Amino acid sequence: MSGDRKRPPTIADVARVAGVSQPTVSRVLTGNIPVRDVTKARVRAAMKKLGYRPNGAARALVQGRQPIVGVITRDTALHGYTRMLANIESRARQAGYLVAIVALDPVDLQNATSALDLLLGQPILGVVVLDYATYDSRLRDSLGTLPISTVIHGDQTDIDVPHVRVDDRRAAYEVTNHLLGLGHRTVHHVAAPSRGGEPHVREKAWRQALTDAGAPVPDVHRTDWSITAAREAGAALARDPDVTAIFCANDELAFAVMRSIHEAGRRVPEDISVAGIDDEPLAAAWVPALTTYRLDFDWAGVAALELLMELDEPSRTAGLPSYGLVIRESTAPPASTA
Repeated sequence: MSGDRKRPPTIADVARVAGVSQPTVSRVLTGNIPVRDVTKARVRAAMKKLGYRPNGAARALVQGRQPIVGVITRDTALHGYTRMLANIESRARQAGYLVAIVALDPVDLQNATSALDLLLGQPILGVVVLDYATYDSRLRDSLGTLPISTVIHGDQTDIDVPHVRVDDRRAAYEVTNHLLGLGHRTVHHVAAPSRGGEPHVREKAWRQALTDAGAPVPDVHRTDWSITAAREAGAALARDPDVTAIFCANDELAFAVMRSIHEAGRRVPEDISVAGIDDEPLAAAWVPALTTYRLDFDWAGVAALELLMELDEPSRTAGLPSYGLVIRESTAPPASTA
């Protein structure tokens, strides 16, 4: 589950390039014992040449401070990110670390430099980057030799850092097949935003499931993850008498679509079946209860953190993910076959 990483430079490497002893490098890093300015300059020049980043955790312990785990995320509001962040924070606290969270938009890193600099100025043990593949080389260059782990999604295969996988592709494929298996001629999709012009993996899997089944592939109703966009998509679909099944890119979008269907005077699932992904807590309490796919974000957050803490060992406490299709009241055969 982890990619190869080039060995980061060590204090020994810095000492060799600077022509000083390892204790001298340590004194420059900690500042506890005076070192001549000319020697400091040689050590710092060697660090810059090697791309050496001081071990923040060790430096913090020397200075009597608590080390910090950094988390970089593109969003803090969506269910999956919220669950991962909460579980990373809880597990880090158990291990004796603080957590510093920075929200960075992958398409607007230029305006996030100050936040990233503030994070990297802390005694950082390493960084968990949620959805690392969505960021470009600017983030990777900024992180330098810091240890990194990440959570990836269904169709990402070229990740060069330790990672765990949340299988969005499998989830979307199975939800779409569930609706087709009920007898629906096709399944419409209320989609997540595209990423750099690329459809979200959940949209790709929906399309693949329809193609594999020989079912028509309707036009996508793409959203920006907002309830407003989902309500609009739901209203448009509810006006079409041929629509009998809708797969939404997450549960929140599904809730909004179901509201629009209700307002249009149509019923779920009698007229239109609706399904989502994530298995949010409200999914079981909604009326009707929402058919969805459980993705184990709690596991993913803990497992990614443990990869960061012990990069050469498998996770010991995160266990195995719990995932699978959860069939509830919001999906049924189409009225013509029920």
